[in-house]
Amino acid sequence: MKIVLPLLLFCCLLTACSPSSQKQTRFEINGTQQERIARATNILSKYCQLPGLLFDAHMAEDIADNSGGLVPGPSDSWLSGVLIIQTNDIAKWREALSPLRTVETSHKFTSPIKPPGWWPVSSSFIGCEFYEPKKLTGRSGGFVALSPTNCAIYFSTF
Repeated sequence: MKIVLPLLLFCCLLTACSPSSQKQTRFEINGTQQERIARATNILSKYCQLPGLLFDAHMAEDIADNSGGLVPGPSDSWLSGVLIIQTNDIAKWREALSPLRTVETSHKFTSPIKPPGWWPVSSSFIGCEFYEPKKLTGRSGGFVALSPTNCAIYFSTF
């Protein structure tokens, strides 16, 4: 009996610490430019009133399903996108997204899945203004970056 209890505890600990079978899936907005704009507008309008029309949109939601394995856990999700906006709407977007973040913000893609082909290169973030993501995406983690130079909004959230 003295050996059984420690052995049972060791097995439980080993099971809890073992990697679970995690299924990672990407759901991406596809279609024509107008279809992508309509879908992105529909998703984002749940969280904010968009201050201007979108010229183009690319978005993806990545899901890590942690329900499998010996010890099921909650699923994780990441929402990322690139919105191309009209030059004359930049001031409206600034107002809608404000206040600016005052701390240095990483512009790294937050999902563990490889960034999609439309995700901007690092140099695209030069001169960006960074905002909290909650107002645009309803999520607290990650970032929203407004690029006045590229007339674009980049976001990667969790």
